[in-house]
Amino acid sequence: MFRGRPLIEYVVDAIQPAIDRIAIIGDNSGKFAYLGLPAHDDIISGIGPLGGLYTALEIAETEKIFVFACDMPGLNTGLIRYMSALEIGNNDAIVPLIDGFYEPLHAVYSKKCIDRVEKRISEGIRQVVSLIKEFTIREVAEKEITTYADPKMIFRNINFKKDIHDLQPSRTGDTAMHDHLKYFNDNAEKISSAGILSDELVEFYRNLFDYIDKYSDMHLNNPQLPLFRAEDLPINNNDHARSALSDESVAVMLIPGLAPLIDMVTAFNPGHNLKDIHHALETDTARMQDAMYAILDMDMERLERIARAHKTGTDEALFIIINWLKPLFISLREKNTTLIEDNDESNLCPFCGNRPDMAAIVMEKGGKRYLNCSLCGHRWPFKRIACAVCGIEDASQLEYFSSEGDTRYRLDVCGSCGGYMKTVSLQKFEEIDDFNLTVENILTAHLDSAAIKKGYKKP
Repeated sequence: MFRGRPLIEYVVDAIQPAIDRIAIIGDNSGKFAYLGLPAHDDIISGIGPLGGLYTALEIAETEKIFVFACDMPGLNTGLIRYMSALEIGNNDAIVPLIDGFYEPLHAVYSKKCIDRVEKRISEGIRQVVSLIKEFTIREVAEKEITTYADPKMIFRNINFKKDIHDLQPSRTGDTAMHDHLKYFNDNAEKISSAGILSDELVEFYRNLFDYIDKYSDMHLNNPQLPLFRAEDLPINNNDHARSALSDESVAVMLIPGLAPLIDMVTAFNPGHNLKDIHHALETDTARMQDAMYAILDMDMERLERIARAHKTGTDEALFIIINWLKPLFISLREKNTTLIEDNDESNLCPFCGNRPDMAAIVMEKGGKRYLNCSLCGHRWPFKRIACAVCGIEDASQLEYFSSEGDTRYRLDVCGSCGGYMKTVSLQKFEEIDDFNLTVENILTAHLDSAAIKKGYKKP
């Protein structure tokens, strides 16, 4: 499992946009039937990857095949498309070459190789690399690969639990990387037993966080994901950044994720009619960009106009648009994380410029407070005595109410703006990196109800 999903699912997700016919090969391949793909047991079992290559060549109905290991979650769809389009010609295989080493389990093979593979097996040879050294190879050079992504991430495979930990994107400062589903699952029993969310809502949010993690990973591996400059931040207030987000390639990235989200919402609540807004966002690039900028600008009037124009409630439209865009902005933040300079003077996200949705106070750091961005999930330090909604520092206007169920959760409220911020206090030995505040925002929905009943408004 990696980020709450089996490794093979990441591989399938990367392959499906680029290759029409996919088959799974391995001993006991039937355990992958849930993926809905043809599955074949090794013809000659127990001999590792070479047996898989032999089976693939034997069952193939095409003149060449693309072989992948099942434990490389960083595969890049763009590179797969590129290698698939290369002419194999008189070569036996098309194989990446990194630092003088071949990557035989991310390679294209000609069907004419099968006799030599079979001969090697009969001779007791088991290593794929020793075999391909006898082939005529069209090498894919590192400079070709880096056009799409870092080879170290693309070809990194998982052999031990430590490898999973090492494969997580590195943390810079106090920026939290995405892994929402696992965090939600780890806390699902607690929130279900406490009655905070119904069983139906638990399942809905489980699907939603799976969606967010899945599409965040897909965007992060997409070579078209924009790169920014330090001077472009925050991106909601910069013409260069907004121009990059207006590129047609961003629309192409976003469109595949819309239908699954719409289906998820309508399955949970069949009473919502989302056909008009679905069609508009999917087919009208100008409307898509208008919705994106409305979110970036936190322009509720514009969002209300979009909702009315497409016969959708404002809350429903806001939920659809934010959660559709969230994976994009999470991946943008992760790809550009080294550019972010946190400033504890601002109550707006230093990366995307959006408002926070949750806060945390870390007792181990002298009561330091952090805010969590509602759009990109960036976490940044903020002044302890200040309203996280309007920024006012008048202590006489600020107070808090502790949660009755768990006193480490509280509502920080402001008498000046009438806003509130949900806050969790981390106790001794608890680390801020162990808390996913985006998920905590959902797990504390009961505090939103309490705040609204007291007359405070959502940030």
